[in-house]
This record gives sequence, C-alpha cells and structure tokens, in this order.
Amino acid sequence: MRRNEKVYKRRRIAVACVAAVVVLAAAVGLTLLLHPAPHFTFDGEKAAAGTVTVSSADISGELGRVKAYDWLGKERSVQCPEIGFAGPGEYPLTLTAEDGLGKQAQFTLTVVWEAAPEAPTEPEEEPEEPETPSGGEGSSSSSQGGQSSGGNTDEVVYSGGIVEPASITPEVISNPSAITAIVNKYHALPEGYTPSDLVAITTNCGKNLQLRREAAESWEQMMEAAKADGITLKAVSAYRTKDYQNGLFTRYTSQYGKEYTAQYSAYPRRSEHELGLALDISNTAGIPDNFETTAEGKWLMKNAHNYGFILRYPEDKVKITQYGYEPWHYRYLGKDLAETLYKSGQTYEEYLGVK
Repeated sequence: MRRNEKVYKRRRIAVACVAAVVVLAAAVGLTLLLHPAPHFTFDGEKAAAGTVTVSSADISGELGRVKAYDWLGKERSVQCPEIGFAGPGEYPLTLTAEDGLGKQAQFTLTVVWEAAPEAPTEPEEEPEEPETPSGGEGSSSSSQGGQSSGGNTDEVVYSGGIVEPASITPEVISNPSAITAIVNKYHALPEGYTPSDLVAITTNCGKNLQLRREAAESWEQMMEAAKADGITLKAVSAYRTKDYQNGLFTRYTSQYGKEYTAQYSAYPRRSEHELGLALDISNTAGIPDNFETTAEGKWLMKNAHNYGFILRYPEDKVKITQYGYEPWHYRYLGKDLAETLYKSGQTYEEYLGVK
C-alpha cells in the first residue's frame, strides 16, 4: 500500500510539474501575443502625432525629435517613407516602428514647409555691430584652410567656452570650392556660393540628399564596405542651402535658446553642410542619442578615415571646435588628410593652427 502511495505521489508531482510548465508556456505565449506595440515620443513626451515646421525639403534635423520604444523600453528604429515634397505646404507623413517580435506602430508627422525666415539678428547681449578684426595679433594663416582665423574682443562666451556665433565677425574664405576649405564659427562661406558639382547620394532611408561629387563617391564606397561587414549606414543630412541652415538656426534659437544653439547648430554661411562635404550618418531615419555606442557608430569611428571622412566634433575637443560632441557628423577632407588627422588625433582647427 505504501508503495502505491509513493507511486501516486510521484505521479501527482509529475502532473503538477507538467501543468505548471503548460501554464507558464501559456502565460509567456499570451504575453508575447498581447504585448503592447511600440510607442513613440515627440520631443521627449509620449505622443502619437506631431508637427514640425521647416524651410526646405530636408527634414533630417527634425526626424530626430521622434523616438520609438518597445514594451521593454528599448529604442527602436523609426522608418520614414519616401518624401515627395513639391514646394511649401503641409505634408502628413506616416512613420513606422517595429519591435523584435514584428509588432508595429505608426506615428503621424505633419511637416509644414514655410518660406525661410529673415536672417538671425545680433544677440541681445551685443546689440551693437562687433568690431572688424584687424588680422594682426592672434591671427594665423593657412594656405590649405584658406583664410586667417577671425577674432573679436566683444565675443559673447557661454559656459564651457562656447562662443555666441552672432558676436563673431568671421573671415570670409577665399577657396570655398576646395575640398580642404575650412568652415566654422570663425570662417564663413562667401555670400552667393553654391557648390557646382552636387550629385544625389544613396541614403538607405528614403531621403533625397546631395554631396559634392568626390565626397559622394567616397560615401558610396564607405557604405558598401560597411555593408560587407554587416553594417547599414544611413545618411540623414548632407548638403544644405543657406536658407535651410538659416531656418534651422533660427528655429533652434527660438526653441532651445541661444546658449544651446551656439553649441549644436551652425550660423548660416558657417555650416559645413553648406560646403556639400559634411554628412550626418545614423542607423535610423533620425539620430539616436547613443549613436556612438551602436555598431554603426563604432564602425565609423574605426573606418571612416579610410574613405576620407573625419569625425569633425570629438567629445574631448569641444572648446576647440566650438561645437558639442556629435558622433554622427563626418566631414570629407580626402583620404590622405583624413588619415593624417586620424593618426594625430587633431581637430582640423588644430591641424591648420586656426580658430
């Protein structure tokens, strides 16, 4: 009798274990089946729709405001459809995100394309015209970069040594078409300059972007090399017109204030994007905050110089470049010069000996 009881007891335990496994499997299955779809945030707030205002067809700078996260809180790629802008107007776009289990969600982004605003005015702190630099003390020249560095005793300096661009009287470079031309807060493009050899590039995210021919060819080569390593690079911003850069700078100033804008947005005619030699590269249609930790960001850090591109604004050189760390922003300088800068660890300003 005792033996039978032991057998029955073992059977009951076995049945209970099987039942527990079945219940657990069912619970996991239901969780996977019924888990919520990804959710979106717009400017950091949970939302299902949003509106952005732009002054050109390049909305890459605005797509980064839309983020997608799965039910576990992991950021997911946001896919943007092909954009067929025909001029100023209102365009609704449907952005899509998918989690690792195939569940999708959509976000409606309304793009309002308006005419470009007027050029930014001088900062409130400096209402008077800044003095024109004499080019004497403190200036240095470079035949490769193009012009001597600018300077101004009335510069408005924010925390971290970041200078308000509107308080600087920049040098206008004489060689804007040179691949090695330097453009920054102290070196500006001539009015009216537009690159003459712009060509369309592959973006891998449905955007219509352009670069100068030499830079475009190197980008295509770099993209293919990355693909061979299992990496998909996406170009989210490239050449920008002065009007677009002007609108972007003005909008950033209005939304984030002058100090933030001075660190993360270039004054019109002082943006490398207007050279047609700069690329913002990502792994999504926007730019994730942690891009430097992604496989794509790491691959670029290690390999971009082999194709003539340099990380233009390093994390430890903010005061020198006058811009915050941008692990997505790469500048084309040609293979030889890019390799020189990569090996030396110098910024372009340090290499040329200019501001």
